[in-house]
Amino acid sequence: EERKQHMIQLELLQAQVSPHFLYNTLDTIVWMVEADMHDEAIEMLTHLSVFFRTVLSKGEDVISLGDEVLHTRSYLEIQQIRYSDILDYSIDLPEGFSDIRLPKMTLQPIVENALYHGVKEKRGKSSIRIFFEDNGEDIVMQVKDDGIGMTQERLAEVQEGLRKTEGVGFGMAAVEERLKLYYGEKYGIDISSKYNEGTVVCMRIPKNFNFSNKKIPLPDLMIRFTRFLHIFYVAALVFFTYACL
Repeated sequence: EERKQHMIQLELLQAQVSPHFLYNTLDTIVWMVEADMHDEAIEMLTHLSVFFRTVLSKGEDVISLGDEVLHTRSYLEIQQIRYSDILDYSIDLPEGFSDIRLPKMTLQPIVENALYHGVKEKRGKSSIRIFFEDNGEDIVMQVKDDGIGMTQERLAEVQEGLRKTEGVGFGMAAVEERLKLYYGEKYGIDISSKYNEGTVVCMRIPKNFNFSNKKIPLPDLMIRFTRFLHIFYVAALVFFTYACL
């Protein structure tokens, strides 16, 4: 179980810094600098720095829900600059939920999936709504989009893929598996969808969970990887700060 958790952590980290996402973000910043849109470039770079800081999170795998939401918001702000003609979003985090602890990179991969497989596949502007419901000893995190949605046949395939943790996008499968590894089989992802109407992804987690018995030290490979990300982030920040002067 420990080795499995390590591999999922590392693969999620790698997914968070995909060359495609980084290239497009940095390319947009360069274009803004060249167009003398310095304020906009600094704003986008700030969102990118917040995104990286949460990915790194001092090597910790468990963070607060407030930080997880901040990480997701920074991702959406970056993507909204790039896809302003098709994307709106909202996040409604109730007071008192911010300090709930959860495995990092739980929310953002689901939001990314909603953007690329829901919003971008539908013509015109769509929205992604993120909200949280109190459910007794648990909370339910919901990511709802009014994008293209799925046919019932495709939905059945995705639901079956989640049960087997295969045949669905890596991000969603990794989140499902990590939630079950940490919290147990009763927790995880539930998904519903209608074609041309949108998709809702629900993730149930406990409000209070003792992570001390589940704390898994990061392997050396992951420590080196996070250090590389930190160096890359600092170098990019310095370069584009000077470029904007």
